[in-house]
This record gives sequence, C-alpha cells and structure tokens, in this order.
Amino acid sequence: MPGEHLTLRYGKGEIPVDLKGFLRVKALSPRKSEPIADFDSRIRQALGNPVGAPPLKGAAEGAKSVVLSIPDRTRPRVAKEILPVVIDELLAAGVTYDGMSFFVATGTHGKHTEEDLTSLVGDELAGKIAIHQNIARERDAFECMGVTSRGTSVNINKHVVEADLNVVIGTVASHYFAGWGGGRKMILPGSSSLETAWSNHRLTLTGDGELNPMCRSGLLQGNPVHEDMAEAVGFLKNVFLINIILDGWATVADINAGAIIDSHLEATARARKLLEVPVGEKCDLAILSSGGYPLDIDFIQSHKSIDHAIESVRDGGVMIVLAECSSGAGSETFLPWFDLKDHRAVSARLLDQYELNGHTALSLMKKLERVRIVFVSSLEKEIVERMGMIPAENPEQALKVAGSFIGDNVLTYVFPCAWGILPVM
Repeated sequence: MPGEHLTLRYGKGEIPVDLKGFLRVKALSPRKSEPIADFDSRIRQALGNPVGAPPLKGAAEGAKSVVLSIPDRTRPRVAKEILPVVIDELLAAGVTYDGMSFFVATGTHGKHTEEDLTSLVGDELAGKIAIHQNIARERDAFECMGVTSRGTSVNINKHVVEADLNVVIGTVASHYFAGWGGGRKMILPGSSSLETAWSNHRLTLTGDGELNPMCRSGLLQGNPVHEDMAEAVGFLKNVFLINIILDGWATVADINAGAIIDSHLEATARARKLLEVPVGEKCDLAILSSGGYPLDIDFIQSHKSIDHAIESVRDGGVMIVLAECSSGAGSETFLPWFDLKDHRAVSARLLDQYELNGHTALSLMKKLERVRIVFVSSLEKEIVERMGMIPAENPEQALKVAGSFIGDNVLTYVFPCAWGILPVM
C-alpha cells in the first residue's frame, strides 16, 4: 500500500494527494528501467547492428540529402538525446550539414512555433541544420505514393519523399488505437496529409459506427489501423528507422534500429516487458496522473492515459484524472462533437463524414456510460462539463465528489503514470 500522502506529476510540476483514511489502496506503477551505462556506445551499437537493414553508415554512403524525422512536442522529448551521435555517423559517411534537414512529424497536430521546433533539437543543432514540419492541410506539400488495399491514398510530405535517405527517429510506447506508437506511425500520420490520416484513422470504426475492438493498446496483429500504416510505409524504400524504447516513465530504456517494420516489431516486444502491469480485480476508484508534461499537454493526449486505466474500474465506479492540459482540449475540432450529446449520434456522423478527434470523443462518451470521471485540470469548468466529466479544482475536492457516488472503504488504485502502462486484467 502506498503512503497516505502521495505526490503525482501534473504539468511541469507535481500535485499532492491525501489518502488518509483510505484503507484499501494499491499503486500500479510502471517499471523503471535500468540506466544505460554508456549511452553513446549503445546508440552506435544499434546503428551498426540494425534489424533487417545495412548499418547507418552504409545506408548513408553517397546520399546528398538526408532528412531526420523526429516526434513533435506532444511526445516525450528524447530524440535530441541521440541526435549528436546519429549526426556524427552521417558526417562520417560523407553527408554534410547542408545536406541534412530535420523534419518534425507533427501529423495532424497544430503548427509548431520556432521556439517549439528549436526545443526539439536543441539550440546548437537548430543553428546548423534546417528544420521543417508537417502541415497536414497544405495539399501542395504532399506527393501521392500509391493506394493501400484498404483504400488509403498515401500522400507523403515532399521533404520526406525527395530525400535520398530518411532517418526516422520514433519513440516506442503503447497507443490506444494504433497498438503502438513510433515506427510506421512517424510516416502515417506523422508525415502525411490530412486526407491520408483521415482514411487510416477511420478504420477505428466498424461498419455500424462502433469502436473496432481490434484497435487498442498493445495490439498489432489484426489491428486494421496498424496494418494499413504498415502497408503505406512500404511505398517508401529509403527509410532507416531508429526506435527509442521508453519505459513507463517516458525515459529511455533501450534503442534499436533498422528496417521500419521489422525493427519496430522487435522494439515493441521489448517495450511490452516494461509496460505490462498486472491489475487483479476491478477497483471502485482509480486515481491517475497522465505522467506530467508533455503527456498531459492537452486533453486529447491525456485521454490516452484514461484509456489505459479505464478497464481496471468496475461499472459504476469513479476515475479521478490529474492532467493539467496547459494547451487546452487539443484541437478546435474536438469539442463540437460533444454537442451531439449521444454516442450513437457521433457514430452516425463519423460514418457519414469522418473527422479526426471524433474517434476520441466517441471513445470518451462510451467510457462515461459506465464510469464517472472527475477531472482536475487547468481547463475551464464549462469545457470539462461539455465533455461530460465532472470538474474539480484539486484532488481534495475530487475525492469528496467521488465519495458522494461510491462511499467509503472502497478499493482504490493509484496510477502514478497511467500513460506508461499496459494493464493485464
């Protein structure tokens, strides 16, 4: 049992939670990985012994243009920890600084500021190497590479398509409908047009507008979203993937590299061992932190943590979520979905006219049909209520609200970093 006084991550700081009087409390924490003894050597080992591909130096020989794709600001900012070693390898292969460029795989997320872009690579490298980003709505920025068997037109950003070599750096963590993040997801949706992302993400729905049960965290085989992504990246033949394997606290646990599908599959197998957490019986009350910034940068990102923990809560139970959401809901297209009030209306609208974030709204609505969510954040009260949740100013108030629904002496699970777990029921 954890202590009566807990401190959980919230935004860029921490927030205290007082559980005095709670008798049945269990903490479900992600495993912490052992620090990598010689970090630079481990990176060079991965680059020199890739899975299903030649070493990076060999792949880069003769390349005049190399694009280094990295995750955007909504992901743990760990890519810059390995960039100096990767760039040294490229320089040793004869690639010049002028021949390199960074590409921030923002997917359909909002446009990044210059400050955002610089923060992802560091001041020194930002001064030497040009930085570009994906703007999904700029139709002229993309080239159609083909169409998948599921009908997705694969429109990839020209910065990526026209490079002699793409060095793609992805973070490997579970993803609530693609199964796992990183890898092929850096291309679709990371480097894709809005239409391509829409077509792929629509596969989260069944023909009758329900959420596809095969689209869930940790599942790749039989997951149509993943399989469509994997087919789409096959149209690019010049990709060298570097996987940063994260533990459940968003710190670097290991690194591998190689072919975009094979190396990613190996990386997810390693990640699974770090993220799986046995749960046991379902609880009455779950208290969770998303894990702090940037994992709780907005509601859409914070929802991933809710999704990870929700199955641990019994029907009629309560979930208290601590997520600052300093950047708001996450998209201007997200909140209007809740004005439809009913998940069946959302399903019908998505089948008729799919939009990104509608899936997340539908998923939250379905969760709220069986579990109450009390939300502690910086969001305005009206926004939280519009989404169907109960706003609270602090954990103390949230616990009082929860108690009014489920009473005392409840089985309580605490998730210090719900972003980084795969619950095993």
